[in-house]
Amino acid sequence: MRYWLLALNDDEFTEQQAYEVEAVEVAAALPEGASDGDEVALAGPEGVFALGEVDGPAVAYRRRLEEPAKTVEGGESALAGSRVYSSADFAEEGWTELDPDAWEHLVRTLPTPERRSDWLVTLSMPIEAVDKAEAVRQFWSYIRALGPKELPTFVAPYGRELEGTSFLLGVEHEQDPEE
Repeated sequence: MRYWLLALNDDEFTEQQAYEVEAVEVAAALPEGASDGDEVALAGPEGVFALGEVDGPAVAYRRRLEEPAKTVEGGESALAGSRVYSSADFAEEGWTELDPDAWEHLVRTLPTPERRSDWLVTLSMPIEAVDKAEAVRQFWSYIRALGPKELPTFVAPYGRELEGTSFLLGVEHEQDPEE
């Protein structure tokens, strides 16, 4: 088994944050020597956001983090081993092989997974229409056209709606309509 870091470009990272998918269809070809079952840390511009494993031409998700883990602190990475990784390793798209010590150190530095909880996720918008059916059609048209990049959703723990916050692309977002 081998260990890999896969840094995604901004567009691929944003797409992964917007939708729930089973696997990442990687634009960059698998590196030579990669095989099914190899473990992969997926990174975006802000650090590692998921762990997965090579599954054919894709990387199947095993665990997503709520927020990307900052992998670089004070110029040195949280990854150790035979090589010190810098922020440039995470900024450049593509594959980097990690030695087993670096992989273990990375996994130990990630936050502990939380238990699954029930969440209330809502999206409300005023729509001017002639009747209910037209309002619903316009609603779905807006969702298709604007999508998760432009439509903030309200997320709250189920049963505790007053604790809710607004999210855009999986990140807390200011609710001020003028922004």
